[in-house]
Amino acid sequence: MPERPVVRRVLALAIAIVVVAGASGCVGIPGEGPVNQGLSLSAGSGGANFDFNPEGPELGASKESILKGFVAAFTSATGGYAVAKKFLASGFKEKWDPRASVQVRSGQPRLSTVNDSTIQYSFATIATVDALGAYTESSQPSTLQFGFVKEDGQWRINAAPAGIVLSDQTFQRIFTQQTLYFLDSNNEHLVPDLRWFPRGTAATGVATSLLAGPPTWLKGAAFSRFPEGTQLSDAGSIVTPEDGVATIDLSKEALAASPRERQLMKVQLTESLRSVGNISSVRISVEGTPLQIDDLGPSGPQADTKVDAQALVLRKGEFGFYANGKVAALSLSRAVVGLKARAATLSSDGASIAVLGAGGVSLLRKGVAQTAPLDARDDLVAPSLDENGYVWSVPSNQPNAITAFDPAGVAHPVMAALPGDSQVQSLEVSRDGARVVILLSTPTGPRLIVSAILRDPDKQAPLSLKAPIVDLPLGDGVAVDATWVDQLTVATLVSTGEGSSIEAFTIGGQRQSLDSLPSATASAIVGGNGQTGLRVLAGDSTIWAYQGSSWQNTRVKVDFIATQR
Repeated sequence: MPERPVVRRVLALAIAIVVVAGASGCVGIPGEGPVNQGLSLSAGSGGANFDFNPEGPELGASKESILKGFVAAFTSATGGYAVAKKFLASGFKEKWDPRASVQVRSGQPRLSTVNDSTIQYSFATIATVDALGAYTESSQPSTLQFGFVKEDGQWRINAAPAGIVLSDQTFQRIFTQQTLYFLDSNNEHLVPDLRWFPRGTAATGVATSLLAGPPTWLKGAAFSRFPEGTQLSDAGSIVTPEDGVATIDLSKEALAASPRERQLMKVQLTESLRSVGNISSVRISVEGTPLQIDDLGPSGPQADTKVDAQALVLRKGEFGFYANGKVAALSLSRAVVGLKARAATLSSDGASIAVLGAGGVSLLRKGVAQTAPLDARDDLVAPSLDENGYVWSVPSNQPNAITAFDPAGVAHPVMAALPGDSQVQSLEVSRDGARVVILLSTPTGPRLIVSAILRDPDKQAPLSLKAPIVDLPLGDGVAVDATWVDQLTVATLVSTGEGSSIEAFTIGGQRQSLDSLPSATASAIVGGNGQTGLRVLAGDSTIWAYQGSSWQNTRVKVDFIATQR
């Protein structure tokens, strides 16, 4: 029973941004009470759409009041932060750049006087958002300095770091998460990249950021088909009529694209803009002249393909999809059982299965006689398959010995720079084939890695892993397993001694606890279609399924749960 890939119309990306940076940090907004942990990215695009109406400076206000009013005005970007600029000295208003970056703070900020004309503003940073909307967790103290001068007898700010700072709660209300889409090297899959932008001006930001190309961590693994130098023709180059079709006017560089590239440009824009306002499709023009671009339809690149909702398992000597007490066998099921399989991954077309068995890692294919194992090294982890047919395999105790085997059995070493004193607990390639998640066991505890994959442009053989976009310690406990939840999220399984902790990590966003299991000996976590498709194999071989906010015991016992691509 092969899976049937279905395109999921995912959140698109938004806007030109508000921001903070400053070499030493940035300002913080006064708040009331403690700041709670931020919403996870999987929780949606943020809170309700609140309107903020900050006020300008009061007559005779002190330096401290001016500073508090200034940072409070960061909640309104109207008129290019017109209210915030009322707190600035006349000669500094045009020098201050509020859109450089955003720093997200927790807790209460502190003000301290340096001298008669300088005040320091200190706070704890939990994340930063750069000028292109990229979100990065950051746990560190920040201190900013603000200079003051009197104009017409009133205190005004004449020195301030670029950008803004928002409390975590305020950030969640003002900013929305959006997904930008690039392409894999084969132009068959859309590769997502999550960004954060202020609400209200999303369409222009989506297009602007998309035209800037893939971020550094994805370059070489994901691609844009817009010719180099292509920009929006002007600030008003996106028009959204009532029928939901956005007309996007590009600069003349776009004319260099071939007919096929223009189709791919349209796909990128359509999918990235789909969740912005009422935009359902796009028309592209160049300096006012419409381009005739045919839709690719179902033959075009896919965003987030779906897998079979049923669990693929080995149970009582049978391998297949489990439902209602029965296992529906596949054409390769007997061969899987014959290998004494301990783990397996099914290809998206159902024609291939990578198996970890008694003799090592093997590749089973429909219509092809079974051969010797591809990889017979000791201590191998469960193999992964990618969309180009390569089988990924690595010994747990040799983290930098990752090897990708092509269907003919030729080995292709994959260069990585994982810690030499670590052990690989799991490795899984994303469904778009552009990224990989790796869970490590290190002397200091579990460690999560997500990296982009560089490939040979001709044969698509994996060559190396780029510097990780996610490299996080997971605290105490024993690393067990990790899996893809959806196109943007991975989940980890860590044994804590008293139970098993499961967390979700959105790439380009935040982490979220997915409750815990009472079983401290859970052995695997397997992804499906989003969080409700997650399954964990407990220590007694029982499958637990995630049902909205907690784990439910299905009371179904299996030998293992296979991964579906």
